[in-house]
Amino acid sequence: MEKFFIYSHIICGATVLILGLFNMFNRKGAKSHVLIGRIYVIAMFWICVSALSLITFYRFSFFLLVIAVITFYTTFVGLRVLRRKKLGSHQWYDWFASIVTGLFGFGLVLYAISIFLSGKSLALGILSLLFGGFTLGGAVQDVIFFIRPKTDDKLWWLYQHIGAIGGSYIAAVTAFAVQNGEMLGVIRHNWLLWVLPGVIGSQVIAIAIRRQKKKRATSAT
Repeated sequence: MEKFFIYSHIICGATVLILGLFNMFNRKGAKSHVLIGRIYVIAMFWICVSALSLITFYRFSFFLLVIAVITFYTTFVGLRVLRRKKLGSHQWYDWFASIVTGLFGFGLVLYAISIFLSGKSLALGILSLLFGGFTLGGAVQDVIFFIRPKTDDKLWWLYQHIGAIGGSYIAAVTAFAVQNGEMLGVIRHNWLLWVLPGVIGSQVIAIAIRRQKKKRATSAT
């Protein structure tokens, strides 16, 4: 079973990297975009399931466990927001996913504090604090949006979709970079491999959202 999870994880990971990159430049709303998006989501969900299985039963790491959870959550949100385009249409499982993810993020922050106090790996502590804070902050932001779903832009769901799916793709790129650090010519597990994809990817997402807003403003005039 371990080999099955590993190989299927690798295959789905390659699928996500290729399809995600293709869909970035594919026309939004096109049939091909929707079809590829569905395959992407299925592959990403299996990546999370296989990762959680490997982490839980074979190579436990609380840090990697939370990474798998946030990857699942961003993919889940990216899919769900397309189903709840109407403000206030979120369901109980949207709340549940956000709260559970937030708790995992808070747990990773506490884990980072314990690492600092024990004087062990400073790099792991910093990464745990960064990813834990990001996970907790994102989940809290979603909960606040559920409580006060107010926005004047009717395309709010599109921006959230781009942000969430973009976040899941950043997670896939980060995993690839970390696991193939030597092939890329850098030290394996270097902390930069954990940070740079998120820093660069977040800027790309911000640019994509700004372009969508500009396109909407242009079409409205």
